[in-house]
Amino acid sequence: MKGTKSVREFIHAYFVIRANDFYMSNSKIIDDFKKSPGLYRISEKRGLHVGQVYNIVKTHDINVLNVNIIKLMEIK
Repeated sequence: MKGTKSVREFIHAYFVIRANDFYMSNSKIIDDFKKSPGLYRISEKRGLHVGQVYNIVKTHDINVLNVNIIKLMEIK
């Protein structure tokens, strides 16, 4: 069982680091969206396509969800 626990801890660490790295790379866009949601406005402000802004926000939300699930699993 110890091997299974270390693999799980490794996977958890991977998702937490990945989420943090993604946030750091896209923090301006994510923070803009948190302040005032509006994909079109953010895309014009940052010079990106609306689809790119949508994918960044969607990926961030999925990362947050994954990290929250990991935290709940670690409580067990």
